[in-house]
Amino acid sequence: MTTTYTVDGRRVVDRDSFYAELGRAVNGPGGYFGGNLDALVDCLRGGFGTPEDEPFDFRITHADDVRTALGPKLYAEVVDVFATSGVPLQTA
Repeated sequence: MTTTYTVDGRRVVDRDSFYAELGRAVNGPGGYFGGNLDALVDCLRGGFGTPEDEPFDFRITHADDVRTALGPKLYAEVVDVFATSGVPLQTA
Protein backbone atom coordinates (compact mmCIF):
# COMPACT_ATOMS: atom_id res chain seq x y z
CA MET A 1 0.00 0.00 0.00
CA THR A 2 1.34 3.42 -0.96
CA THR A 3 1.39 6.23 1.58
CA THR A 4 0.50 9.63 0.12
CA TYR A 5 1.66 12.85 1.76
CA THR A 6 -0.37 15.93 0.86
CA VAL A 7 1.20 19.38 0.73
CA ASP A 8 -1.34 22.22 0.94
CA GLY A 9 -0.08 24.81 -1.52
CA ARG A 10 -2.23 27.50 0.08
CA ARG A 11 0.18 27.45 3.04
CA VAL A 12 3.22 28.12 0.86
CA VAL A 13 4.27 31.75 0.49
CA ASP A 14 8.05 31.36 0.08
CA ARG A 15 10.86 28.79 0.11
CA ASP A 16 10.92 28.40 3.90
CA SER A 17 7.17 27.85 4.15
CA PHE A 18 7.39 25.25 1.35
CA TYR A 19 9.86 23.16 3.34
CA ALA A 20 7.81 23.72 6.51
CA GLU A 21 4.71 22.46 4.69
CA LEU A 22 6.60 19.37 3.48
CA GLY A 23 7.61 18.74 7.09
CA ARG A 24 4.02 19.19 8.29
CA ALA A 25 2.71 16.81 5.63
CA VAL A 26 5.15 14.06 6.61
CA ASN A 27 5.79 14.57 10.32
CA GLY A 28 3.00 16.81 11.61
CA PRO A 29 3.15 20.46 12.73
CA GLY A 30 6.73 21.63 13.16
CA GLY A 31 8.05 18.51 11.43
CA TYR A 32 11.23 18.45 9.39
CA PHE A 33 11.57 17.23 5.82
CA GLY A 34 14.48 19.15 4.36
CA GLY A 35 15.36 22.80 4.20
CA ASN A 36 17.04 22.91 0.81
CA LEU A 37 17.22 20.77 -2.32
CA ASP A 38 20.11 18.60 -1.08
CA ALA A 39 18.31 17.85 2.18
CA LEU A 40 15.12 17.09 0.25
CA VAL A 41 17.03 14.50 -1.80
CA ASP A 42 18.22 12.87 1.43
CA CYS A 43 14.70 12.87 2.90
CA LEU A 44 13.18 11.34 -0.23
CA ARG A 45 15.46 8.31 0.13
CA GLY A 46 13.27 7.15 3.03
CA GLY A 47 13.36 7.59 6.75
CA PHE A 48 12.86 11.10 8.13
CA GLY A 49 9.19 10.15 8.59
CA THR A 50 8.64 8.32 5.31
CA PRO A 51 8.66 4.53 5.01
CA GLU A 52 12.04 3.03 4.18
CA ASP A 53 10.66 -0.21 2.77
CA GLU A 54 7.24 0.75 1.40
CA PRO A 55 6.23 3.00 -1.48
CA PHE A 56 5.20 6.58 -0.83
CA ASP A 57 4.32 9.58 -2.94
CA PHE A 58 3.43 13.24 -2.61
CA ARG A 59 0.51 15.32 -3.76
CA ILE A 60 0.69 19.11 -3.94
CA THR A 61 -2.70 20.79 -3.91
CA HIS A 62 -2.93 24.35 -5.25
CA ALA A 63 0.33 23.75 -7.11
CA ASP A 64 0.00 27.08 -8.94
CA ASP A 65 0.31 28.83 -5.58
CA VAL A 66 3.50 26.88 -4.87
CA ARG A 67 4.92 27.68 -8.31
CA THR A 68 4.23 31.38 -7.73
CA ALA A 69 5.72 31.34 -4.22
CA LEU A 70 8.89 29.47 -5.23
CA GLY A 71 9.32 31.01 -8.66
CA PRO A 72 9.50 28.94 -11.83
CA LYS A 73 13.19 27.98 -11.50
CA LEU A 74 13.05 26.60 -7.94
CA TYR A 75 9.67 24.96 -8.60
CA ALA A 76 11.13 23.15 -11.63
CA GLU A 77 14.13 22.07 -9.54
CA VAL A 78 11.83 20.66 -6.84
CA VAL A 79 9.82 18.71 -9.43
CA ASP A 80 13.10 17.41 -10.88
CA VAL A 81 14.30 16.27 -7.43
CA PHE A 82 11.15 14.20 -7.00
CA ALA A 83 11.52 12.72 -10.49
CA THR A 84 15.20 11.83 -10.13
CA SER A 85 14.54 10.41 -6.66
CA GLY A 86 11.87 8.12 -8.10
CA VAL A 87 9.17 9.49 -5.80
CA PRO A 88 5.90 10.17 -7.63
CA LEU A 89 4.63 13.73 -7.35
CA GLN A 90 1.05 14.60 -8.21
CA THR A 91 0.03 18.23 -8.62
CA ALA A 92 -3.44 19.68 -8.60
